[in-house]
Amino acid sequence: MSKKILTIFGATGNQGGSTLSAVLNNPTLAAKYKIRAITRDPSKPSAQSLASRGAELAQADLNDIESVKKAIAGSHGVFAVTNYWETMDKNAELQQGKNIVDACKSEAVKHLVWSSLPHAEKLSNGELSKIEHFDSKAGVQEYAEQVKGDDLIVSYFMPAYFMSNLPTQIKASGEDGVATLSLPWNAASTWLPMIDIRNDTGLFTVGLFEAGERANGFAVQGTSQWLHPQELVDTLSAVSGKPVKFVEQPLTVEAAAQSGNKIAEELAQNMLLIRDYSYFGKGAENKQDESDKFLVDGAKKSSFKQFAEKTQWQF
Repeated sequence: MSKKILTIFGATGNQGGSTLSAVLNNPTLAAKYKIRAITRDPSKPSAQSLASRGAELAQADLNDIESVKKAIAGSHGVFAVTNYWETMDKNAELQQGKNIVDACKSEAVKHLVWSSLPHAEKLSNGELSKIEHFDSKAGVQEYAEQVKGDDLIVSYFMPAYFMSNLPTQIKASGEDGVATLSLPWNAASTWLPMIDIRNDTGLFTVGLFEAGERANGFAVQGTSQWLHPQELVDTLSAVSGKPVKFVEQPLTVEAAAQSGNKIAEELAQNMLLIRDYSYFGKGAENKQDESDKFLVDGAKKSSFKQFAEKTQWQF
């Protein structure tokens, strides 16, 4: 029996690379799926490394739907992720996502897994209206649900807060010489969903492909572990053998807007989304089991402790 082609956009990046590895590192899945890796430059060492692992290399321009159609032709499944920060234009990202959806329909792809995010403006009833890199991806999700029809399965992977953000956020020394994480969260009550993005993305995305029709329309909370900020720094203190503290940084929507810096305001509102809406929506911390049902069979997610143990911390 011939293998099913899984086409992976962003194959040299975090999410695409994890999806690729989840297949190629699992003999059962590697026997079932052939990987087509979409890269910008197949001649680069990172792309050639994928080829050496058995992936087929291809190129695509997300702004050119004909290019996308050519890249995914013959695919059973497509994993797609876009990068808002390249253009910082939510309409541009929305159009790229629509091109992927329309190309999948045109090329009779069976299953699209779209890297999405919650619609922050709608979750917050308009209060958090500046988190464009969330809302543009959510807009693609809404579009896909409108147009997918009966022949295309579409599932959604919504990655949580990256554990890999933390090494640059924890300052080497505060005023008292103690390493400090300072964000607008409550140390004991804010629920923070975190993901080891490189390790755990593929456990969810490939699990969605495996689930097939059962995953149609489902949006996975891509979370490795939910924890409070105090638990985070306590874990890091235990792993590093050095004291690490959390300091709550007062912040309001109005204060975030005063910076006049678009990126700063967007990221500040992102932190408020975590504090006030549990990132995925109020009460999302109680619903993680619904998403974990879609993990690849036998998969075990990373804990923050495991991530911390394999990470070099500069404090």
